Amino acid sequence: MPKRTKTLAPSPSGPGKPLGRKPRPGIVHTSLYLPEGLYEALRRAAFEERVKIHDLVLEGVALALRKRGRRR
Repeated sequence: MPKRTKTLAPSPSGPGKPLGRKPRPGIVHTSLYLPEGLYEALRRAAFEERVKIHDLVLEGVALALRKRGRRR
């Protein structure tokens, strides 16, 4: 799979990321659309384990990749 190429950041006067956010090298932003029931179960599990939904999603992605013989 080809590697992502970085695009230049928009000019300060143009639309872009909100000011005050620090860049995160090596991090790519993505969004997920989850069925409502799955989201609620994930939210409940995160609350009960006192972790963020983000942590559970990363754990699930890592498990799915490991199952397919790949590493993060």
